[in-house]
Amino acid sequence: MPTQSSSLSLVIPAYNEAARLPAFFASIVAFHREHPLLMNEIILVDDGSTDATSDIARQYAAQLPLKLNRLSVNQGKGAAVQAGVKQAGGDYIVFIDADGATDISELPKMISALQSSDIAIGNRWLPGSHTERHSLLRRLSGWAYRRYMSLFGLGQIDTMCGFKGYRQPVAQTLFTELIEPRWLFDTEVVFKAVRAGYKITNFPIHWESKDGSKLSTFTLFKSALGIYPLIAKIKKSSQLN
Repeated sequence: MPTQSSSLSLVIPAYNEAARLPAFFASIVAFHREHPLLMNEIILVDDGSTDATSDIARQYAAQLPLKLNRLSVNQGKGAAVQAGVKQAGGDYIVFIDADGATDISELPKMISALQSSDIAIGNRWLPGSHTERHSLLRRLSGWAYRRYMSLFGLGQIDTMCGFKGYRQPVAQTLFTELIEPRWLFDTEVVFKAVRAGYKITNFPIHWESKDGSKLSTFTLFKSALGIYPLIAKIKKSSQLN
């Protein structure tokens, strides 16, 4: 377990996660009891859920340094993460998906990486990574997606992995203005980071595909079609600024 004196904010974007959130929060509670100094605040951003996501989160407020940020309408995962980043006060800002695909026990790896980097990203494809219940179709689509991302200089980065961390000033800079508020926000932020020359560390993780995923193979394919126009918008925006 690495030691760290810097404060850490954990941002959890969630949309209609009432079914999966209890198990994930239970794991966070157990982890927090063992390592009470690692997480200074946990920000659950409810992205306009129509189920009991916020009510379930409130049940854990007495056991965790939890803050609930409820968006009035669904805006997209990128917008939810952005809201959490704006609210976060930690020296390190980490976001993790609410489905628990990446276990909270991976957090020490993130902290170790951030101690010497501007950005740290969990990577499911690196040697040392372990994935569970990852279907052959998803593996093949992931391989094709990475080949496509290499055209934009991002082939070595698991842009779609929902476990990323940033030093506070870096996060505030990259998330100040987002062109893409939904699934492709990851690609936008990483592309901007690479262009800006930030030091990025990729590290292997243990990842498990969870039932009820909102990112289907079709959605992944549809998102891929939007990457080139998004990159063009980013380049145009940087020229205007």
